[in-house]
Amino acid sequence: MRITIISRSWPSDERSGVALCAGLHAKLLIEQGHQVSVIGSYSIEGFDLPVEHKITVPSSGSGALYSPVKIDREALGKAIILTNPDLVVIEAWQTALTDSAIEVASGLNIPILMISHGISMHPYTSSWQQRLRSWAWKPYQYFFLPKLLKKVTAMTMLDQTSSSFRFHDRDLARNFNIPLYLLRNSPIHRSEKLFTRGERKNQILVVGYFSPVKNQLAAIELLASLSPEIHLCLIGDRNGSYYKKCEQAVREGNLDKRVHFFQDNECDLAQELASSLLVFSPSITEALPMVLIESMACGTPFVATSVGAVASFKGGMTADTPQAQLIAIERLVNDDLLWQRYSEAGLSQYKEEFTELCVGRQLAHAVETVSKAGVSAQ
Repeated sequence: MRITIISRSWPSDERSGVALCAGLHAKLLIEQGHQVSVIGSYSIEGFDLPVEHKITVPSSGSGALYSPVKIDREALGKAIILTNPDLVVIEAWQTALTDSAIEVASGLNIPILMISHGISMHPYTSSWQQRLRSWAWKPYQYFFLPKLLKKVTAMTMLDQTSSSFRFHDRDLARNFNIPLYLLRNSPIHRSEKLFTRGERKNQILVVGYFSPVKNQLAAIELLASLSPEIHLCLIGDRNGSYYKKCEQAVREGNLDKRVHFFQDNECDLAQELASSLLVFSPSITEALPMVLIESMACGTPFVATSVGAVASFKGGMTADTPQAQLIAIERLVNDDLLWQRYSEAGLSQYKEEFTELCVGRQLAHAVETVSKAGVSAQ
C-alpha cells in the first residue's frame, strides 16, 4: 500500500515527541511492506529512512487566535498528489500543515488516519495566562476541530479511559461515531543494560524542553530539601527565558555542584535514563509522556504529576503537590524494596504494552482496517 505520512516536523530536524513518533511510525510501516512517503514543514533531508518521497511544504501557525495558520494549500495538494497515496496518515492536531492536510486529502477523497497525540486547548492551571490561552483556542475547539474530525476516516487514541482534557478529541470522535483505534507510544531511548539499584548514580533525572509547562523549577526547588548526596540532571535545550530562570534558581540556592544541565546531543539519554536513581516529571500537562515509558523500559521508577494517562502507568508514584512529591521521592530513595517493586512493575508493563512490537501491531491493525471499505471501530 502507498502511504503518505504528514507531520510538521521529523527527526533529525526536531526531537519532539511527535517528530520521534512520526519517525517510528514511518519505520514500522516500511518494515510492514508499505511504500511510504513523508511530508513536513521543515527540512527533512536528515531523515534517512528509505521513503519514496520527502517533501517540504513550509507552514506556520497552530490555529489559535494568537497563531493564525499560514500555508500554501495548492503546494500541499500538489505534494499529496505527487505521492499518490492509498492512505494519508496525519500526525497530530493543531499545526498548520496537519490540519490543512485533512482538508486537502478529504477533498481528494483519500482515506485519512489521524494519529492523535492528544489535544491542547484547555487551561491546565487557574492562572490568567492559562485562561487567556484557553480562550484563544475556543474557535478551534467549538468550530474547527469538529469540522476537521468529521473529515477523517478514523483516529487513533493514546488511552481509552483517562478523563483528562488532553483526550477531548477522543471523546468528540466517540460522539461522532468515528472509528477509534488504540495506538500507544513506544520508547525511542532505551538501554539494553538494566542497572541494579546499587549500580546507579544518586541522580534524579528530568527530561524536556525548558518551559513553565514542563515545570523544571519545581524540581530545582525540591532538590534543596533532599539529601546533599542526591544530584539533579536536567536534559533539554539550554535556551529561552525559562532556562535562564532555572539557572538563576540554581545559583540562588547554592546548588551549582548538585544540578547539571545537558542537551540531549551532549549525553547518552538512554544511558542517563537507565543509570539514574529515578525520573521526575513535574509537568503540568501531558497526554502519554514518552519519557515515563522510556523510564519504565529501563526499569527506572518515576515520580510524576497525575496528568493525562500517567495514572495508568505502574512504574512509579504520582504526586501533585511539592510536599507529596518530596515524600514520594524520599520513599523511593530510602526504601530499596519499594524501589525494586516499582522498577519491576514498570519493566513488566513496558514489555506487555509499550514495546515496538506492540505498537507495530496496533498501527498495522489500524492501517489495515481503515484501508478496507466499511471500516468499523474496534
